[in-house]
Amino acid sequence: MTTKIALRQNLTPCLALLLTMAGAAQAETSPYYLGGSLGLYHVSNIYRQSNAANSDEVGNASLLAGLDQRLGRQRLFGDVSVQANRYRRNNELNNIAYAAKLGLDWASVERLSGTLSASKKRSLADYNIGSGITPIFKKNTEDNSQLQGIARLGLVTKLTLEAVLTHRQREFSAIEYTRLNYREDAASLGLVWRPSSPVRLGLAARHTKGKNPRYLVQGNVVTPDEFTRNDIDLTAGWEASGASKLDARLSASRSSHSLSNLRDFSGVTGMVVWQWQPTAKWSFSTRLSRDSGLDTYYLGFANFNTDYNRITKVLQLNSSYELSSKLLLDAGLSVSDTDRSDSFFQSSNNDRDRAYNLGARWIYSRGLELGCQISHSGRSSTTAFYAYSANTYGCYGQAVIR
Repeated sequence: MTTKIALRQNLTPCLALLLTMAGAAQAETSPYYLGGSLGLYHVSNIYRQSNAANSDEVGNASLLAGLDQRLGRQRLFGDVSVQANRYRRNNELNNIAYAAKLGLDWASVERLSGTLSASKKRSLADYNIGSGITPIFKKNTEDNSQLQGIARLGLVTKLTLEAVLTHRQREFSAIEYTRLNYREDAASLGLVWRPSSPVRLGLAARHTKGKNPRYLVQGNVVTPDEFTRNDIDLTAGWEASGASKLDARLSASRSSHSLSNLRDFSGVTGMVVWQWQPTAKWSFSTRLSRDSGLDTYYLGFANFNTDYNRITKVLQLNSSYELSSKLLLDAGLSVSDTDRSDSFFQSSNNDRDRAYNLGARWIYSRGLELGCQISHSGRSSTTAFYAYSANTYGCYGQAVIR
């Protein structure tokens, strides 16, 4: 479990983690749940500054709800969390954050099946995002949304044709960040082969087209950047046992941009995710990725920059240990390395981000949980004002009714 208190660089429990924990618990009993969470945290460097850290205490209150309901052959699922964050001294940063997802798994009487899903998330943005942007010190919210449709056609017993359509969009409220606003559409078509129940192999072609509508603003002249990306994806999945699951992707990737051709990329990208539970008490999760910043972000890697066209290498390790039937210990480690060379803005730098967290959770009952965590995040960079160090610690309580 990655941090519940390291948020999009400066806040409170991760909304997605709250939803996952509540959703996993409720799936064992009822198709619905409703809950709430309260937390109080100290953050040592709110704005992620390199030399003049600004500390504060942050309180938050969250409302959680979700469902996971079978409707014949179909399955309707969804989660929503709304979180009010309040700062003791920097009250101009007070905000309402939220995360919501709704989806439908569908299947026909023949060999057609698939998934439709939509998600929307708002949080405070990274206050030291790099990407040629000088750090700012005012409220800046980030909105991410995604629509996705997946369709599968069973050709023969072990072979499936799979098509995926995805739309993504990101917007920032601060004008200084508008060049990072973007929207993109992606389409993928491929074959999935299952030679045996534990093994899955896939081959697909993927095309992505997107646009940064305000990439460069000079006076009254606004210049967009349009980008395309083509991938050939080799995918594999292997459930070696009930305690071990491995998923991997290796891609031949090529991307191009309408501005600054030297920022184009051609090479190998990919990711590996390994879930391992060696005993009833221990569980481990390992994620490794080499991809562009945004694709890394959508793979589920947190606490790192999300520049849309830089190659980022990320390693994330998480573990959980059941000390007793009611007490669990969590620990996590994340490191990333990003090359931010940019001939268009005549800049060249390298960032190395790191994050560590340690926490304990006391599960009093199926619906009541208390926990405390401490975390550290930081960055070293060839650009001095992109470097920072920050610590966060605090406790929370969560109650869920099923």
